[in-house]
Amino acid sequence: MLQVQQLVKHFGGIKAVDGVSFEVSAGECVALIGPNGAGKSTCFACIAGQYPLTGGHIVWNGQALDGLAPAARLARGVARTFQVAQVFEALTALQNVQLAAQAGKGAHSISAFKRLDALCREESQALLDQTGLGELAGKQALSLPYGAKKRLELAVALAARPRLLLLDEPAAGLAEEEREGLMHLVKSLTAQAGQGMAVLYTEHNMDAVAGVADRVLVLIEGRLAAQGSFEEISTTARCAGAIWVKAQLMPDMRMNVQMDVPLDVEGLNAFYGPAQALFGISLQVRQREFVVLQGLNGAGKSTLLKALMGLEVRTEGRISYQTETGRADIGQWPTHRRARAGLGYVPEDRRLFTGLTVRENLAVAAGRDVAAHEARVLDLFPVLKTMLKRPAAQMSGGEQQMLAIARTLMTGPRLLLLDEPCEGIAPVLVESIRDALLALRAGGMPMLVVEQNQLLAASADRLVRLVAGKVRGS
Repeated sequence: MLQVQQLVKHFGGIKAVDGVSFEVSAGECVALIGPNGAGKSTCFACIAGQYPLTGGHIVWNGQALDGLAPAARLARGVARTFQVAQVFEALTALQNVQLAAQAGKGAHSISAFKRLDALCREESQALLDQTGLGELAGKQALSLPYGAKKRLELAVALAARPRLLLLDEPAAGLAEEEREGLMHLVKSLTAQAGQGMAVLYTEHNMDAVAGVADRVLVLIEGRLAAQGSFEEISTTARCAGAIWVKAQLMPDMRMNVQMDVPLDVEGLNAFYGPAQALFGISLQVRQREFVVLQGLNGAGKSTLLKALMGLEVRTEGRISYQTETGRADIGQWPTHRRARAGLGYVPEDRRLFTGLTVRENLAVAAGRDVAAHEARVLDLFPVLKTMLKRPAAQMSGGEQQMLAIARTLMTGPRLLLLDEPCEGIAPVLVESIRDALLALRAGGMPMLVVEQNQLLAASADRLVRLVAGKVRGS
């Protein structure tokens, strides 16, 4: 049994986790959920050993884990995965699992690594079979699609023969079918005869909680606000943050059906003069959905966003968009009309007015409605509150990117298009931008984002891959 006893974690004067207590028993699958900033990741990292505790205790099978390094916890049967899959990309799928299996047996020498292909082969292949990767054993991990990498990371964790498995957003970045398959596998781990594994996982996607978790723990502002079955939490939650809980879990809190697909693209072709850049693109962005476009340089990612906004390219095909007055094919609309209908676009080069201050940039975008939007925008990006009088030219790249997104939000968009919002930005600011985008999505904002940064991509509801101007995976 895992026992978390009055767990406290402070970062300076910030109480990220404040007196959290719960238990997870062998054979139980428990989900840890909550809004951005609730303390989920901090609580998880404390249990896994990445953060030292400010107060409280972590006990596993009667042994205190306080102060033990992650490797020492692994030796006691505690394994974890990460939100962004961590695998050895230069090795094959089989070699990844073999390496983890050998480490679990104390084989740490270089000579053991040189004999990698000869060691633990059968049990490693069995783990790949169990996680649905048996036929990909010989494939280099670098070449695997993201969903397969998530499964491979799970196989690597299982190679350590854990009794407690900690999964950090296991379904992040997976398509619906992949998500369902992986969570079914996770659920099966707790039910295997004789194994008695306990599973604790963090998750923001409620499809990966319903029907999977035996119990749900809800964190709000660093405290345990509610716990119970998924059905109990979704129907009877009476706690701080209950509005958030119900908005995430209850179907009647979601948008009505006719608004479920605000953007529906079918057979879209795009041209720069006589040269064709997009070929028959078809995709949808649903309400409350965070979709990430990925692909190599020149694949057509930025071109697709420009085509949706009516910028620089000539298009053929259908761009169906749900406006305030009804659904319309906006493919021949001018750019300014699309913007007024609620399409918000943040270009890769930001295009700020560098000679104007932060407040002036926001005011230019909002027109007469500055007060109506400024407070909400600054709550999303609190760092901008401290520099309202600073010229945009004197801001860092990450701060400028926040301002670019904030400026677009000042127009009150109904759907966001963002081109590489995290390119060249410090990791700490990437996290701030990710949290802001997830907060927008939680409030109902759909987004289509071009992004290669894996931290942001891992938070997506769905990944769409473009190859040479065509959709090759979704």
